[in-house]
Amino acid sequence: MTRRRWSSPGLRRVAQALLLGVAVSVGVTALSRVGVFAGWETRAVDAFLFLRDRVPAPEIVLVLIDEESFAALGVRQPLSRRYLADLGEFLLVSGARVVGFDVQLRTRAIPEEDAALIAITRRREKSGAGRIVFAALATPRKGEGRARYDMAPAFSPDLRGLFGFSNAPVGADGVIRRMAPVLPASESGFLPSLALAVLAGYAGQTAEELSRALKGNPATALTLPARDRHGRISRSEPISLARLSGAPWRIDFAGREGSFTAFPSGALVQLARSGVRPEADNPFRDKIVLVGATFAESRDFYPTPTGLMAGVEIHANMVFTLLSRRTLLPPHWLLSLSVL
Repeated sequence: MTRRRWSSPGLRRVAQALLLGVAVSVGVTALSRVGVFAGWETRAVDAFLFLRDRVPAPEIVLVLIDEESFAALGVRQPLSRRYLADLGEFLLVSGARVVGFDVQLRTRAIPEEDAALIAITRRREKSGAGRIVFAALATPRKGEGRARYDMAPAFSPDLRGLFGFSNAPVGADGVIRRMAPVLPASESGFLPSLALAVLAGYAGQTAEELSRALKGNPATALTLPARDRHGRISRSEPISLARLSGAPWRIDFAGREGSFTAFPSGALVQLARSGVRPEADNPFRDKIVLVGATFAESRDFYPTPTGLMAGVEIHANMVFTLLSRRTLLPPHWLLSLSVL
C-alpha cells in the first residue's frame, strides 16, 4: 500500500515540482554568486533607498559654504583659512562634539590665515574640548599585489587634528553607492576614512590613538559610537578591523538631498566675528557637525541612488551608515539558498 501511495501520479508530480524548485534555487544562487544578477540587485537596492521615507538623523548637522557664503568670500579659492578657523571655533564653542571639514587643505595660502587655522587646532588639541577633523586624499602607492595607500599631507605639519580620506568608490555608471571605511596603508595597518575619523573624534580619540588602533591585526576591534533604535548615540560598540576593511559597505542613505539639518556658514561666521556667545541650548551642542561646499564652482556634486548630492552630504550619509552599522551587504549564499 505504501509503495502504491508514493508511486501515484499526484505524488510524482509533487516530487518533480520540488526537485525543479531546488534545481532553480541552486541555479539562481550560483548565478548570483558569479555576478550575473549584480546589475538587477544593485538597481533593486537603489529603488528601495530612493522610495523609502527619510530616516531622521538628528545627531548629524551640516554647515554649508553655499553660493551666498562663497560670494561673501570674494569668489576665490582656496577658501579663506581664517574663515574656516572662525567657523570651527564658533561651532566648538557652541558645544559640537566634533567638527569635520570636507575641505582639501593641501597648499599654503595667506600666511596669516594659515597661522590662524593652525592656532585653533593647537588650542583645541590642548583643551581636549571637541575634536577637529580634516579631509585628505588617499593616493595609491605603485607596486605589485594589493593596492596600498598614502594620505596626502596638509599644507603644514603643524596643523593638528584628525585626518581621514574623502575618496569614495564610484560605480561603473558613475554613481556613488559604496564606501570604504578604511584603506590599507602603505607601511602597515589602515588609513581612516573621513567618516571613521569623525566618529573617532566624537568618541574623544586623538589622531595618535586612532593611528595606533588602526595598526592592529584584522581581529582588533575599534570602539566607536553607535545609534540606538531611537536614533540617539547612547552607546559605543566594538567593530573589528576585519569588518571595516572587508568588502566596501553599501551606503545606507538617510534620504534624498536635504535630509540633514543644514545651516549656511556665512551667518555663523558673522555671529562668531561679532562676539556673540552661543546659547547653551543651540542646534550644534553634542552634535556631529560636517562643513562642506555647495557652491557651484566647487564642482563637488555626485550622482547617488537618491539623486545628485553634494560631497559633504554624501559623507554625512557615510557617518550615518557607520553609526547604524548597516553595511547593506548581500546575505550569505547559504541563507539565500535556504530562502529560495
